[in-house]
Amino acid sequence: MKVSYWNRFCPTLFGTGAVDLIGEKTKELGIEKVMVVTEADLIKFNVATRVIDNLKAAGFDPVIFDKCKADAPSDVCDEGAKVAKENKVDGIVAVGGGSSLDTAKAIGIIISMGGESITEFYTTSCKERKMKLICISTTAGTGSENSQYAVIGDSKTGVKQVPEYSPDLAMVDPTMTYTLPKSQTASTGMDALAHCAEAITSKNWNPYVYAIGGIGISTVMKYLPTAVKDPQNVEAREKMAFAANLGGLVILESGCQMGHAFSQAFGGKYHVPHGLGCAWGFPGSMVYAAKYGDPESAKIVADAMGVAYDDGTAPEELAKRLGDRSIELMKEIGIPSMKASGYSLEDALSVAEVMSKDAAIANAPGEHNLDQIKEYIEYTFNAYQ
Repeated sequence: MKVSYWNRFCPTLFGTGAVDLIGEKTKELGIEKVMVVTEADLIKFNVATRVIDNLKAAGFDPVIFDKCKADAPSDVCDEGAKVAKENKVDGIVAVGGGSSLDTAKAIGIIISMGGESITEFYTTSCKERKMKLICISTTAGTGSENSQYAVIGDSKTGVKQVPEYSPDLAMVDPTMTYTLPKSQTASTGMDALAHCAEAITSKNWNPYVYAIGGIGISTVMKYLPTAVKDPQNVEAREKMAFAANLGGLVILESGCQMGHAFSQAFGGKYHVPHGLGCAWGFPGSMVYAAKYGDPESAKIVADAMGVAYDDGTAPEELAKRLGDRSIELMKEIGIPSMKASGYSLEDALSVAEVMSKDAAIANAPGEHNLDQIKEYIEYTFNAYQ
């Protein structure tokens, strides 16, 4: 796929070889002192090093902050901001999955707001951005590279917070995902699917979301199994990177709902990777949406997922079919169940109260009261064993 450019929300450079343009794009943004924000393993396995080497070849001497961890812990964000201040950094190139990109956004917020800790700015939508930010994703799931949302895990409470900081450029190069393990390819791919389907079935849906989200869903359904089974398949990797980017676009329009609320609440308490939590939460979110939401939105998802129905199909039956098809996909790509991962129904139900306060749940159809949330959680745990 050729390198392409679009600017729906965040300017996006997409295609095989896009990341090799990082040097000139950094210069175009006027960055003089750049910091690469990433994970140690991405340097160890020569993923982030490709970006670093390109920056050096362009004449930069990048500061390396490689302490990013899952859930973007607030104390790691604070440490990154301190390093940026000490080195007089004026731009960040973030390389990694959603947690690395979110850490970089948090650093941008702290610097721009003149603070010391991201804990001061959990409800901030940072408008006056003083730190340039380029986001390069190494997974095909989160869509965080072209989203303003930064999901931050409070290091003391574990509760996830969502401040906002917009990237200046997203770079999506499918070759950056080639070394992603099969399990992470599967779970992050389910995150992309969840973004598209949850956005369509959100109470905030609109025709744009129907169109773009539907393409994202059908793309994931066709190419995710191949990407998991054959990680070096160029077409599958490109298509999944595209689907993930579409997922990021549609949640900007109408938001996620029950599945993401569950993933963020459960992941915050039990430190489960976000993509895996979204995979567990996905079938139930479709059942919930088909039961309580707009019938038309559930049909859009069914069409994109290849789920059959007719004019006489009751909402409850369509809900069951959506759940069954989701579970079929999860089994095909090797997503482990909650029970197989060592969790009980009681563990899952223990986050109901936190779920009720999660930002994503406000987008869910229905009343999303505690009874409905517990009903959703019970289905989520029991349906996939």
